[in-house]
Amino acid sequence: MSTTPTNPLLADGLPAFASIRPEHCQPAIEALIERYQAFIDRVGHTPAEKIDFDGVVWQESQHAQALANAWSTIGHVHRVNNTAEWRDAFQACLPLISAFATERNQHPALYQAYQALAERGDFEDQPVAVQTAINHQLRDFRLAGVDQPSEVRDSLKKSTMRLSELSNQFGNNVLDATDAFQVHFESKAPLAGLPDDALAQMAERAQANGQDGYVADLSFPSYRAIVTHADDRELRERFYHAHLTRASDLGPLAGEYDNTAIVKEILALRDDIARRLGFAHHGEHQLQTRMADTVEDVEAMLEDLAAQAKPKAVQQLNDLSEFAKGQGATLPLQPWDVPYYTEKYRSAVLGIDDEAIKPYFEVDRVFTGLFDTATRLFGITFERDEAVETWHETVRYYHVKNAQGEPMAGLYLDIYARAKKAGGAWMDVCRSRFVYQQTRQVPVAYLTCNFAPPTAGRPSLLTHDDVVTLFHEFGHCLHHLLTEVDLPDVAGIHGVEWDAVELPSQLLEGWSLAQQAISTYARHVDTGEPLPEPMLQSIRANRQFQGALALTRQIQFALTDLALHKQRVDDPLGVAREVEARIAVMPAPDYNRFLLSFSHLFNGGYSAGYYSYLWAERLARDAFSMFENQGVYDPTLGHRLAEAILSVGGTRPMQASWMAFAGRPARIEPLLEAYGIDDKAA
Repeated sequence: MSTTPTNPLLADGLPAFASIRPEHCQPAIEALIERYQAFIDRVGHTPAEKIDFDGVVWQESQHAQALANAWSTIGHVHRVNNTAEWRDAFQACLPLISAFATERNQHPALYQAYQALAERGDFEDQPVAVQTAINHQLRDFRLAGVDQPSEVRDSLKKSTMRLSELSNQFGNNVLDATDAFQVHFESKAPLAGLPDDALAQMAERAQANGQDGYVADLSFPSYRAIVTHADDRELRERFYHAHLTRASDLGPLAGEYDNTAIVKEILALRDDIARRLGFAHHGEHQLQTRMADTVEDVEAMLEDLAAQAKPKAVQQLNDLSEFAKGQGATLPLQPWDVPYYTEKYRSAVLGIDDEAIKPYFEVDRVFTGLFDTATRLFGITFERDEAVETWHETVRYYHVKNAQGEPMAGLYLDIYARAKKAGGAWMDVCRSRFVYQQTRQVPVAYLTCNFAPPTAGRPSLLTHDDVVTLFHEFGHCLHHLLTEVDLPDVAGIHGVEWDAVELPSQLLEGWSLAQQAISTYARHVDTGEPLPEPMLQSIRANRQFQGALALTRQIQFALTDLALHKQRVDDPLGVAREVEARIAVMPAPDYNRFLLSFSHLFNGGYSAGYYSYLWAERLARDAFSMFENQGVYDPTLGHRLAEAILSVGGTRPMQASWMAFAGRPARIEPLLEAYGIDDKAA
């Protein structure tokens, strides 16, 4: 058992990843919670007349940051290195964190202290960040049930802790199911059609397993390569079936990592908590902290988009079917045929081929373009520091410097897929900005992706979809790194409405498509030749290609999420099927169990909030249209974006920040245009 004085999780500064071990986790969390609880007890015994802003708001932030720093480190390593030892360490700490957070959020004396601060005569003389943080705290205390009878609070505590446990188990099941499905091929003959880099990655996976030949799994690079390029239709169907039945009662691993009961219990607990707090359902409870006012408002937006998108989506599927018929496909097309023939159709219509494009997007050149975009818009620069400890040899760390060359933030990059690493792409907080007395903690972010890693003698090459993903996550990072707010509660991405937090990320996607931006970094990995103009135009056109089908799919997911969270649900899969039957252009097979691996809803914070992507995208596309009109690297507009939105964190509602940036309400037309739909499509 590690002792407190030598525990690296208790040290200041960046995490000492080279020194941190699983056995450090629980002692560190217990020590930090003990100190935090002692602070809360002191506040609870402080006479009302002696309650002040420094002694409550700022001093609590010190304890909250110490705990957040340790917990974010533990959570991050658990996610990117999910070994049995780290999983056990994380799971040992999770109930401690959940119990303490629930107790703190329902602590009557602490709530009364914040209420006393809000009622002080000098409240409005405090910095905006302090006022907003106090108002948010009071709102969140009430949403946690602080004013409920003790028996209700006790019930809420149990339910909240159980939810935390279930969410963690859901994520573990998805990860384990993804890792467990592997198919070994002795030769590449069954993998005909796959690009060379995908085959090289599968060969390396086989070698890591001590096998000859090739190993394909359900990690996204491998799965995408199979369903998009494999000429063998039965092989595509096999992987599609395995992917759609992950963590369920069906499929090749039927029942082994089944999330069916977990999803049902999560939905029941969420509904019960909302009703105990006086809300009609979980959706209403969640929207108390969102831009959108009601679930009905969100559904109206989504239904309107569906009405405009679906007719064109039907036509796009028909066009694809006609093309596939000419290629000898069996009709009607099945879901495992769509990516395969879409790739061929894309090549025929746009002259585009992902495998021909990838050599122009070598990963280091793309990062040069990514960083250059931030420099030209915001005046910041990135300096790599190889001395900073990381959790894997491929991870990089960068100091972010302001226009005067002074360090202002930090960024970790972990971009390659590997075993025991959670799939997908995400940004997360390592450290939040905190400036108080002698404390000066700069914001630090994690940017994590799962791109195909370099192979022997060949660097990592990205699809343009990968490039879009990278810019998206980098937008989240910028939102966190460019904050000028000193109080962590409302600095960076903290305190920002959940349905607005995707605005900066989706806005940054624009620079992955802007001609002026792409031309600066898209060069052939072997020849150094710039991306040919016809290929560049094809990439831009590709953004709208089959756009209505993509939009309809997003609408389906968002409406499914809301349907699950606006009522009591006994049959979650049945609810998902009902939405699918009404919205989807190509329904999935009866064995569809995608909901049981839908981590956004059950292990990612997006419950009753998946609509946020489209809600925020409306703002993002409109914002980028302003850059297109004024110049994609216009420094004046970049400064206004930073000043009005990125730097203010959660110190004011996003609607106010949007108006400060745009000076008018957001328009829907740029969103429709981004998907190749005009407002007359319905």
